[in-house]
Amino acid sequence: MGVFRYLDQTIVYFSKILGTPIYNEDGILLGKLTDLFVDYEEIYPVVLAIQICQSKQFFYIEWDQIKYFSASKITVKTDSIKRKSRTYPKVFNKKILTSLLANNFSEKTADYPPIGKVILDRQIVDTFGKKVVRVNDIHFIKVGQSLRVTHAAVGLRSLLRRLNFDRFIDPLIRLIRPKAKYLSNEPLIPWKFVHAIPDKSVHSNVKLNLANEELSALHPADLADILEELDNYGREHIFKNLNPDIAAETLSEVDADKQIHFIRYGEPKQVAKIIEKMGTDEAADLLSDLSVEKAGKIIAQIKDKEQGEEIQELLEYDEDTAGGIMSTEASVVSPNTKKQDILHMIQTMHNEFESIYNIYVVDENHRLLGECSLKDILIQEKDIEISEYMNVGDIKYVGPDLSWKDVAQHMSKYNLINTPVVDEHLELLGIISVDDILPWLLNERQ
Repeated sequence: MGVFRYLDQTIVYFSKILGTPIYNEDGILLGKLTDLFVDYEEIYPVVLAIQICQSKQFFYIEWDQIKYFSASKITVKTDSIKRKSRTYPKVFNKKILTSLLANNFSEKTADYPPIGKVILDRQIVDTFGKKVVRVNDIHFIKVGQSLRVTHAAVGLRSLLRRLNFDRFIDPLIRLIRPKAKYLSNEPLIPWKFVHAIPDKSVHSNVKLNLANEELSALHPADLADILEELDNYGREHIFKNLNPDIAAETLSEVDADKQIHFIRYGEPKQVAKIIEKMGTDEAADLLSDLSVEKAGKIIAQIKDKEQGEEIQELLEYDEDTAGGIMSTEASVVSPNTKKQDILHMIQTMHNEFESIYNIYVVDENHRLLGECSLKDILIQEKDIEISEYMNVGDIKYVGPDLSWKDVAQHMSKYNLINTPVVDEHLELLGIISVDDILPWLLNERQ
């Protein structure tokens, strides 16, 4: 006799089986179904065991001990073993956990939490839809004698079903509007696109996997939108599991008022790894909102000491001035540098610059002597020194204490993509690009 002999429906709704009474073959009531344990190693997890509540205590019974399963009654073998536990001890061999759980357990046994506790009524990331939603129900499907998770339900219909209102509302809608989308298009998320956001109530031994390929493959702007929709706990958990490159790109896309949250409570060594992947100006903007002590600890952990020194220098300027806005990552050469040497420099160092529009010529004391657009360099037919054709008499530069508004007016007046920032001795301190000014302009208009 199969488990589903008397179960007519192919789809099983989690909301409809909660509270189902559980009996043994002798008809003795053992308790009620409170949850299900599933194999998180699988993309569409199979049910491993049922959770049962009896006298306010929780137990589990293996799935292969079930004789009959329906939404009204569950029967298990009389000699089935009922083990006391709130989690399910899943033994795994060489499989890699590909869905909700990470493969970083110290032993070969994982304490799996019940699926309802992990997912129901909680925020999840829908990596296909690139958004955060809250789960109202879970869809399972019969596969032979097994039950597998297929979808997370997030729409109005799943909520009404969860509240048991569907038995009144569905017939009414069928009568009034039989072709209504409500009846046929329930919003569902395929389980392979579901990524649960953990919270403090989930068993402490369980690590939910959010550092997988699908999440990391999202565009930083999409990932930033997701982070902004989450609460602090979920936001921190996702962010700390991102690799430094992705974390740096994502942090640059997050609203300024939320950026500081990610680094204020992080370990200095971990934050430094992210800071190292950012531009010096962006890094300085972030660290400027921290205490001097905290910022100093992070800078001390930066492996590139020159980068650390540049960030420290930027922190000395007010954030709304040219010095606070500028980037120290300027493309500089000496006056005797030739075209082929410049092109070689660009080829080997292009990863260090967000964009290259101008090459700045400096002397041994880093004083600005001239500038040349990349276009003017490329059109040179001869491999001559840049000093022979660089612009020396009409360089539009600004001082480090100039306000961002004055910098914006300066760049607009002269139609500049970049403008150099120099001190009173004409020493080149950095450059400001249109991208650096744009956020200030946008904030001003809001």
